[in-house]
Amino acid sequence: MDEKLTLNDGTVLFNSHVNQVGVNLWVYIGAQISLGEAFELLYDPEKTEKITAERYGVITEYNGFTDLRNITAEDSGQISAGLRKAVD
Repeated sequence: MDEKLTLNDGTVLFNSHVNQVGVNLWVYIGAQISLGEAFELLYDPEKTEKITAERYGVITEYNGFTDLRNITAEDSGQISAGLRKAVD
């Protein structure tokens, strides 16, 4: 797999990536997990406090995206979610 996300607790989501737009982090999960499992992972601010993305050998760390705003199961089987950065 050339794309994966590692959550703050060490959970690894293969075949997944993110896209940051301002204070929003769009999460795209292609791993074989249910919508409920994805919700439980992304709703927990301790798990999303730090997300490390590895995409085609490039590693990027995203910090502070702890507010789950939406989550959707796409027809393609992918799960899409929006996290917002906590405001100090």
